Amino acid sequence: MCRLAVLGVVLLAVGCGVPHELSKQAEDVHSVAAEGALLAHDASEGSTTSTFTAEHAEALRKLLSPLRAAVEDERLAEIADDVDRTLGDLARAPDDERRAAAAERRLDRLAADAEELSG
Repeated sequence: MCRLAVLGVVLLAVGCGVPHELSKQAEDVHSVAAEGALLAHDASEGSTTSTFTAEHAEALRKLLSPLRAAVEDERLAEIADDVDRTLGDLARAPDDERRAAAAERRLDRLAADAEELSG
């Protein structure tokens, strides 16, 4: 239930149109990466189903897609692309706990990088 509430917050944050300000774009990328890290953590511990992990990772990628197209800052674009790739990897191998742990670490780093850009 908590995961659904967090996803709802991410949907509200990212789903209200595509922002054009760098700080807001960075906040949205941070939110998606942070939610992805939580998802990857649960997958790495085997505390979620592979179907839920795959579907949730794909939903996060869909939230990120319009934002990635609007980002003009090169560093933030690279971060958003890395978040997308990492979520894609998680979606393709949702039951691989070792890969999920690696995805968690990477998404945590990417979330921190995006947060730095949000000012």
